[in-house]
Amino acid sequence: MKKLLLLTCAVLLNIAAANAQCTPDPQYTSPGIYPDSATGFVSGCEGMPYEEIITNVVPVDTLVELIPGFPTTVAFDSIVIVDFQGLPASGNLTYACSSTLGGCSFAGGEAGCVVIQGTPDASDVGTHNLAITVDVYVGGIPTASTSEVIDWYSIVIDPASSCTSGLDETGGDQFTLYPNPAETSLTLDGINPSASSITITNINGQVVKMITDIKSDSEEINISQLENGIYFVQIDSGKVIRFVKK
Repeated sequence: MKKLLLLTCAVLLNIAAANAQCTPDPQYTSPGIYPDSATGFVSGCEGMPYEEIITNVVPVDTLVELIPGFPTTVAFDSIVIVDFQGLPASGNLTYACSSTLGGCSFAGGEAGCVVIQGTPDASDVGTHNLAITVDVYVGGIPTASTSEVIDWYSIVIDPASSCTSGLDETGGDQFTLYPNPAETSLTLDGINPSASSITITNINGQVVKMITDIKSDSEEINISQLENGIYFVQIDSGKVIRFVKK
């Protein structure tokens, strides 16, 4: 249960200040944070808008030892962010919370969300390790039962030159792609009737998906199996469009 508590606290990593423009993902109902620590955050790119939304499902109760040697089940009152460190010093990326309690306090049994967003510039290129301190309140006790420092998340901002992976994002067929960022599927509109292939590559130039059976000028592509990150779509040898899988 302690591991679950730590994971739940970690969701608050991006939380702080005021009202966030985010909504918890309704597909997540089990206590924890999404994406989890193994998946981590999507990378960002210099000069491109960045957004990461985290869904936080706080447990209803937990097992604690209020009296040493006598574990007991008590209700979660709230989990509260008290310190947040590690975002770029430029201030180009900010964070905010959305919860029923307001601010960065999350009630037991609640699903809330956190959003990190902004547009990083050249000064933000690099890896930003986050360190978030959370206080946990349980059992109606007015003081925090424990404090945890969540320090296993990071945001990577890549230089603009890496984000294009050497591909030309101009010329060729002028197809469009949406939504961007995308979670489970992409739609490509305006595909040339003579097109023979659609290729998706990752930021390292590796082909992760190829479609050769193009049926119309509009194709929906399942990307649910791709890891979160930056990808590029190319039709034949023409135009390349960058998108974010989250």
